[in-house]
Amino acid sequence: MSFLRRAFGRKKEAPGSGGEFTFNQRAKAFWDWFSTSAEEMRAVQNRGDGRQLQEVLSPKVNELLPGMAWVLGPGTGEGFHSFTLSGEGVMCRQILADQWLKRSPGVANWTFHASRQAAETLGHFTLNARDLTFRPIEFWVTPEIDEENEEVDLVLWHPLIEKSEDGLCMQALFLVLDEIFGEFGTSRWIGKIEFSKKRLAESMPIAELKDFVAETSAARGWKMRSPVDTWGSYSISPEKRNKGRHRLDTIAGTCGCWPVLSAYLRDPADFEDPFRELGASWIYLTVPTSSLPEDRLVESREEMAEIIHSSLAMGRHGIPLGGAIGEKSSYLDFLIFDGRRSIEIVQNAARKAGMPADTRLDFLDSRRQSLPLFE
Repeated sequence: MSFLRRAFGRKKEAPGSGGEFTFNQRAKAFWDWFSTSAEEMRAVQNRGDGRQLQEVLSPKVNELLPGMAWVLGPGTGEGFHSFTLSGEGVMCRQILADQWLKRSPGVANWTFHASRQAAETLGHFTLNARDLTFRPIEFWVTPEIDEENEEVDLVLWHPLIEKSEDGLCMQALFLVLDEIFGEFGTSRWIGKIEFSKKRLAESMPIAELKDFVAETSAARGWKMRSPVDTWGSYSISPEKRNKGRHRLDTIAGTCGCWPVLSAYLRDPADFEDPFRELGASWIYLTVPTSSLPEDRLVESREEMAEIIHSSLAMGRHGIPLGGAIGEKSSYLDFLIFDGRRSIEIVQNAARKAGMPADTRLDFLDSRRQSLPLFE
């Protein structure tokens, strides 16, 4: 049976259609399908039939990994092709794309990526708008090194900058930056951006920016950091803390997905967990701060979190997302991928970690009720 028929033939019942369709089930279903279709897709790509691939891949990605973007390209070896799944800069999706890649079974003659990669050569593509033919390659850039943030700020000029809108300039710029640095490289190395109506004397063609950033980062020992693996710290100022509302009593914490947590903190009562669309859930354990050793608040919370993380990691059932110490309660954050099975693992590990009996398991989603950790 051809992969077209497998994709569009008799509709099968999706895993979890009678209940949960978890992220792990979604990822497995995708990899099972891709593995059986890979050689036929490679043959179609070799023929250059992009429309046929689009008709097959888009529905499958939309079915199993909704909201993700994808692209096909050359692979890393002779005769190889590549498949890239991208969260397109949305942090929660980037995390799940990374987890999707970690579940790859390995497919002969294919290379996989969880973010758009830098192009080997900078393409001379164009954008057309309002009778303008805007060539991103024609940007001239004046870089300024930001030592504190380990980034390069940019001032940019383009021959059509006075005739075009800022939105078009920004769209064109990020297209060419992603070609130069790849999706994660752009967010890592590029800081503030400003457009100028005058070409500055010390400017360079944008095609030279990659070498400039490479030389600058190497000379200063800057390291490439994936946003997926980068955590930040946060706190709620004393005048804004609220002991009566979950998480709003936080004194200090760390977080592996700040865009999601910050949105929750702004409006906990109406927050919907964006991970749930792909079968994952942000959960957190709420433990009374008074039950933790006063002289080891952070250390004791982290030790408990590590025991739970180790249990979740064994079957890729979940990952840690940080935690916090609050005036009334303290919190341990996890992203789980296997629904009820992951929750059972957390419960068993929490017992092993010696967590207090009144610890609760909460969801970052306002539509779901908290649970006693030890039911």
